[in-house]
Amino acid sequence: MTDTLQRGAAPAAAEEEKPKKKKLPKIIMVLVVLLGGAYVAKGMLIKPHFKHGQIAPNGQVQTLDQLTVNLSDGHLVQTTIVLQLTTVASTKTLTDEQPEFDDAAISVIGGQTYAGLLAPGGRDAMKAVLLQKFQGIAGTQFGSQEISAVYFTGFVIQ
Repeated sequence: MTDTLQRGAAPAAAEEEKPKKKKLPKIIMVLVVLLGGAYVAKGMLIKPHFKHGQIAPNGQVQTLDQLTVNLSDGHLVQTTIVLQLTTVASTKTLTDEQPEFDDAAISVIGGQTYAGLLAPGGRDAMKAVLLQKFQGIAGTQFGSQEISAVYFTGFVIQ
């Protein structure tokens, strides 16, 4: 009689193991679905909330080194330039490109004259040229420019 109980117990133990094996694929599928849902949610929450090619909102600002530049007519300009970054800009990438920004600023400012910078709209025209140069260096992210404006926080002509 003990043999029949033991033999009967073995099939019952085997039957209990089968449902555990069936649960494992279900658990894996649930985990995959949850991870996929989390990935989609992350993309919706972290990616910019504007359409491709649309102007990105302003973000942080980045200050370039203070520059002292000879103008084309022999005068000096000492200036500090601040870049208005958009929310898509990578400050680490732009920090790596700082020497290129400084070089472009020196080239543009060095081509100006004392009279041209003192004339109405002279500095604004130079800012527009600087913005165009800086945007060319920085490029775009998600179809939007990384730099939206150029500001002079210090500007001395001598």
